[in-house]
Amino acid sequence: MFAAIGTAISPERPVSPAETGPLVRTAVLLARVWELGDAQMVAILGGMQPESWRRWCAGCVEIVDRERLRRMALLRDIHLATRTASAGLGAADWIRARQPALAGRSPLQMMASGRIDDLVRLRDAYAPLAA
Repeated sequence: MFAAIGTAISPERPVSPAETGPLVRTAVLLARVWELGDAQMVAILGGMQPESWRRWCAGCVEIVDRERLRRMALLRDIHLATRTASAGLGAADWIRARQPALAGRSPLQMMASGRIDDLVRLRDAYAPLAA
């Protein structure tokens, strides 16, 4: 009856530096706000090359894969969701403090696990506060 339609599977279009720049700059700024070291950010961003992170910090934006873009978007969302919770303690101290909402873990422990699922859980745990 119907002829099978062949679908060409093509790789996703690379995301250009112009498109990724805002999220890269946000990640660099969050590292400063949260007072995180290079090794911590490299782990949080999924084990990227330390040299790439240093180039980002210097303002040299590169093509970024979609998983890393997702991680940076989650970090932005985490920051927005936790601003209310961290207001009394300060963002850098709060992110290191054990939180009852996270079963006694700190937000930094969750982020540094390197698992994107932990970033999603952290964002979702505090999302109601941002609303």
